[in-house]
Amino acid sequence: MKTYPATVGQLSVWRDIEKMPVGRTWEANLTFVWDLPADAPPDEPAVWRALARLAMRHGSLRTRFVVDDAGMPRQWLSEDGEAEILERIRQGSADAAERAELEQRELRRAVDVTRELPWRAWLLLDAGRPAQVLVIVNHMAADGAAALVMREDFLRLLGGEELPPAPGPLEMALEQQADGGGRLRTAERYWRRTLAAAPRLADGACDPERVGATLHTGLPMPDAHDAAAKIGVSLASVLLGAYHRALCAATGERAHLLFPMSANRYDERHAGVVTSLNQWAPLLLDLDPAEPFDAAAGKTHWKAFNALKNGVCSPDAIVAIRAEHAGADPGYYYNPILAPPGFPSEDTRAPATVEWYDPARATGPGFYLIARGLTSLDLILRVNRPGWDRPRVAAFLHAIARELSPIGVDSPPI
Repeated sequence: MKTYPATVGQLSVWRDIEKMPVGRTWEANLTFVWDLPADAPPDEPAVWRALARLAMRHGSLRTRFVVDDAGMPRQWLSEDGEAEILERIRQGSADAAERAELEQRELRRAVDVTRELPWRAWLLLDAGRPAQVLVIVNHMAADGAAALVMREDFLRLLGGEELPPAPGPLEMALEQQADGGGRLRTAERYWRRTLAAAPRLADGACDPERVGATLHTGLPMPDAHDAAAKIGVSLASVLLGAYHRALCAATGERAHLLFPMSANRYDERHAGVVTSLNQWAPLLLDLDPAEPFDAAAGKTHWKAFNALKNGVCSPDAIVAIRAEHAGADPGYYYNPILAPPGFPSEDTRAPATVEWYDPARATGPGFYLIARGLTSLDLILRVNRPGWDRPRVAAFLHAIARELSPIGVDSPPI
């Protein structure tokens, strides 16, 4: 059996899964729903063939993992043919009456990547609406950006295109080790410097309260991008700058350790690779909250750019560095998932609102802000950090809405 080393991204996800409590490894699952063309009834055999060929194109969708004697996962690519692969990923179909229960049940059914392929699929057939495909994939095989690549390739294959095998995580893993790990060592030095200068963890820790809230800004994405362009930086940086200033307002402190998500897809060779490339990059922001927002956003942008350059780092090295700086604050996490400028939206501006929810996930970052924008901008907050209860989270949401007033966000009723 021929196996290969894991990529840095795969190892990062693996280490996260190892930390998950027994019974909660399903939290490594990602769920996606793809619309099928609405101009004709679905050709079910053609749908399944396209999904099988998708797996034949992308090696990560045919990869299981073997743990070596040192506890390191290694990639094991299936050599099965298209028919055998399809038998493993095809889960059947569901109608409207079954759909809601199916999605909830299957999201919470863990995918064991040491025993099975890392994804599975269902055909959703609801009367009165276009058919869809439900995909559950383990984060070891794909991240959000990879899922977009999967969807695009699936639709091309469904349309009859022939697509050759694509570069995958196997080639990436060999490349990461080819230079002796020079880039990885540079990232390790950056981590050490940043954590050494980070604020210290506050004393008097108490049991955290799990709080979830979504700030629906009501701001259409084209308007948000236009406003960010007038400030002179990307929308992701504008939101990150507002995040920092809202933390300053809510905590009374100006220095904060943040962890923006690095997609690590800036190199054209990696942009279309189906795998998990996401890693957190540490960013220390110590900016005057009284500074004009435009100036602060510009500084935030370039500091974040420097952090993201160091977004590929061995997770095992990170564990060692964190142990060296055990007193460092755990930080505040940030993941922008934003449609690019020019992506169409028919949304009209609406008043901002806040929707409270009970977070289903109990693991992961203790303070996590997801900026999600496809047609309109939403800020999704998940908090499980000592010292943060619902009133304090509400104050943070008011503060971030206030900071985003330059791009047209109103203060919501909470």
